[in-house]
Amino acid sequence: MNIELIMKTFTINSLIFFIFVKITNNKIDIKTSIKMIVASLMDTAIYVFLSKYIDHILINIILFFIQIVFMRIIFAYENKSLIIANLIANAMAYIGLVVAMLLEAIPMYTVKIKEDSINLTIALIFEIALFIGFFKIRRFKNGFVFLNKKANNEYLDIIMMNISAVIMFAYCLFGNGTGNGAIVKQILFPFIVLVVIMIIMIQKTLTVYYKQKQLEKNIQEYEKEIKDKDNKIEELSKEKFEISKLNHEFYNRQKAMQLKVDNLLSNMNTEMANEISVIDQINNLSKEYSNKLEEIKHIEKLPTTEIEEIDDMFKYMQSECIKNNIDFKLQINGNIRHLVNKIIPQEKLVTLIGDHIRDAIIAVNHSQNKFRSIVTVLEEKDKIYELRISDTGIEFEPKTLLKLGLEPATTHKEEGGTGIGFITTFETLKETKGTLIIEEKHPMKENDFTKTLIFRFDGKAEYKILTYRPEKIKDKTGRIIIENIKK
Repeated sequence: MNIELIMKTFTINSLIFFIFVKITNNKIDIKTSIKMIVASLMDTAIYVFLSKYIDHILINIILFFIQIVFMRIIFAYENKSLIIANLIANAMAYIGLVVAMLLEAIPMYTVKIKEDSINLTIALIFEIALFIGFFKIRRFKNGFVFLNKKANNEYLDIIMMNISAVIMFAYCLFGNGTGNGAIVKQILFPFIVLVVIMIIMIQKTLTVYYKQKQLEKNIQEYEKEIKDKDNKIEELSKEKFEISKLNHEFYNRQKAMQLKVDNLLSNMNTEMANEISVIDQINNLSKEYSNKLEEIKHIEKLPTTEIEEIDDMFKYMQSECIKNNIDFKLQINGNIRHLVNKIIPQEKLVTLIGDHIRDAIIAVNHSQNKFRSIVTVLEEKDKIYELRISDTGIEFEPKTLLKLGLEPATTHKEEGGTGIGFITTFETLKETKGTLIIEEKHPMKENDFTKTLIFRFDGKAEYKILTYRPEKIKDKTGRIIIENIKK
């Protein structure tokens, strides 16, 4: 039995599976690892058995398709690029073997080791080390991105042909032997030339591929921009039409009113009551016009707390939502003056409202949810005041939930976020003995809210998380009350 052939074949087959896992960004566990080892052993046994009867190149072709079957079974890899991925894995494994043998040749000739088994072992160790180091490179940590694209691309076919040529070349040159002395002497120069040519071809092919992808992306962005502008133009056209109708509606009424004013001015002896009546009619007409104009522009009139600074903040947040194409609803119930006079200072309540509606706007803007909405409720319920802010945006990261109130935590620095909003919030809740409740209703769903922030001034000073994912939020400090809710 040729031990060297078994060693080389098993190591190469194992590396092919390892490389395949890495370039396709598959995740493996112990069970999968065992399956890979078993598959490599079976490939090795088939190779050794067939090597007695048929040519090595034919054996390698047979093994290639057997590998595809094993990969399909082990990884359930349904992507159409399975063949290409396996070709790349094979090419990389054999290129790595040659590179390792060339590197090993230096100490071999220095120390003058002539034992082929020792030389092969060292070369295989070199190859394993090469690939471990290769996949630690940041660019390749997540595999080859183009292999996981579902869409077909002609450039991938070019890459496949290049890789196939390298594989066949490598097999023809050193597939029949296990020693490395002949390899160094016979294939050093032609192999280097071919590898250089292949690298240049693949590099240029990938450059064209990524340029094409960038072009497609730019085209999609332009098409979206054009569509958005068309929608905006259509919206403005409708608005212009409605305003024109409104102007037409009020034109005649305005002219009639003007005539009455003219008659009033021409008859200075008219009773004062008539003058007052005309002025009232003018004011009412102006007010009616303004109200209808607001209706056309879809600006909803907000309920009032009768506290100017709080109302101004709600109006400002409404305008920010309109700018960001977000539907904003506000409900006010109860005597809010009692809240700011007895429980929480007015300026702190204004800060609380501004900080967390702003956070909700950011969360909605970062969501793919087509339902873009924020609902704010400020009310007294069972003699307890609450501020509730619900949105359809992205949910909190588990680590962010654990950090709230302890240290600045933000994922949106580019939008001006400092992460200190919740620091201020927890200070306010501590002073007022208020409770923060974060309710996570479910993962992202269209036409529904994803989370609600509840600021309850109940005198308990607690921090609660009501969530569908309690297993992902582990608080070891006892600071947070975590409760499970149904999705």
